[in-house]
Amino acid sequence: MNTASAKTSPGPFLPKWFWIIILLQVVIVSFFALSTLFDPPPDFNYTTMAYVTRNLTAVLAVLLAVWLRSHKALFAALAARLVTDIVDATTVYTMDATYLESAVPMVVALLILPALAGLVYLWKRIQGN
Repeated sequence: MNTASAKTSPGPFLPKWFWIIILLQVVIVSFFALSTLFDPPPDFNYTTMAYVTRNLTAVLAVLLAVWLRSHKALFAALAARLVTDIVDATTVYTMDATYLESAVPMVVALLILPALAGLVYLWKRIQGN
């Protein structure tokens, strides 16, 4: 038997549960950014456009990291997404944006906590390689 064919593959790039995290990050963030862009609020300004640009850029970073099949790039992209979500969530309270308070639990449950779980997995995977 050829020794080259007897090599075992390192396994899938990501486990199936991790793809749910990727899907949440891409779909939810893109949806809100694009809906803000295509149905802008009455006070649409530079800050709002920066929010849209930042979030779409972060989504592209996640997609690029997946396309490159790079755990390190995905770790960096998810870490950046996590930081922006934490800042956004805390800013709702520090800037007294009461009209957005109801969105914070959704952001925590669907974006922040899954990203944290993903970062822990990626960190262990990177350290193991």
